[in-house]
Amino acid sequence: MFNSTGNNIGAGVIQFKDVQESNYIVLNAKFTCSPQSAEYQAAEVLEIKVPALSIARSTIAGVVARYKERGTSYGYPYVRDGGTVLKSWVKDANTLCIEKLSCFNDKQEIIIYIQTLYCMLGQGGNASKGKEKRITCVSEDSYLRLDTSYTFCVVFPKWIFYHMMYGSCSWAYRNLDWEAFLDGLPEDVTADVPVIASYNYGNDKLGGITESRLEGGYWMLPKDERGDGFENTGNYVFSFGYLVRDFDATPDVPGRLRLAQEALNGGQYETFRDFDLELVPSLALAACSGTTGIYSKSTVTFIPESRPAEIPAFDAFFLDNFNGGQGLSIQLVKMEYRTDTATGTIKVDDLSGMNNLSFKMFDTAVAMAITE
Repeated sequence: MFNSTGNNIGAGVIQFKDVQESNYIVLNAKFTCSPQSAEYQAAEVLEIKVPALSIARSTIAGVVARYKERGTSYGYPYVRDGGTVLKSWVKDANTLCIEKLSCFNDKQEIIIYIQTLYCMLGQGGNASKGKEKRITCVSEDSYLRLDTSYTFCVVFPKWIFYHMMYGSCSWAYRNLDWEAFLDGLPEDVTADVPVIASYNYGNDKLGGITESRLEGGYWMLPKDERGDGFENTGNYVFSFGYLVRDFDATPDVPGRLRLAQEALNGGQYETFRDFDLELVPSLALAACSGTTGIYSKSTVTFIPESRPAEIPAFDAFFLDNFNGGQGLSIQLVKMEYRTDTATGTIKVDDLSGMNNLSFKMFDTAVAMAITE
């Protein structure tokens, strides 16, 4: 995270979230400026001065700009916020540029969203593959539906690419604030993300753009942020952005051992999803989180893709949140971690007598060393 050191549009200090690599950067910022200010009117290109970036130039990428237009007509409120996507680029290691469009010249204030990945051409580097995750919308009475074909994210350790396409809403909720949990979206993403639509009844040259909120895995869109014609057929409401995660930049605790994998495989239909196991050498503690959907089995042995060589064999007892049964909500399981093969094995036993391993786990327990 860093602050701008100056700009030519009278916008004040702009705070950025950032991920900076040798051949690309991801920048997130939201700020306002006035096209009526002398600084803005004098600028041919909007320029923001920043501390030295990891790249000295970039290809052109998009940022979103919008204005607000709200009022009442015949006693009813209207929302005719509009905007478009502007070209932007890294001019040099200390300058971020954004194009200036005349369509905003008569506006009192515009809001600019930088949620952008800037690539540097001619700069080598090892490619890293992100994990695509489909996003499922979970809402009360399933009143809110997103287009599952076009609602997804691509997850990297420090940032994500996010795309949402609106589907429909139950009639009873159309005039209410919307809030839904986006299953599959990392919960460490916090951002105000523009919502873009085809229709803008106040301007036939620009699209309708308002604002949604992502926080803690939830998507929020208040009723006064839905523009006129939001529900119209062919409006194609969508949202996107390269968003920086709230990652911890501090180094790992010395000696801490971790095994994290998107899914442990225990058989054709047996997976331990979002598996995350950590051990600390002092006090011999093990922390484990993840979910399973395994029924009619009390024991499953999972095979990791790899393992840190330093993790020793151990037994531990964990409590989890059981996903079914006759009122039982807490389940005791035993985990046996063994190292007698190249990748190791993780055996999980249900000790509740339910013959069922469908649970969500987030627990810390004593790790008891085993001599193999």
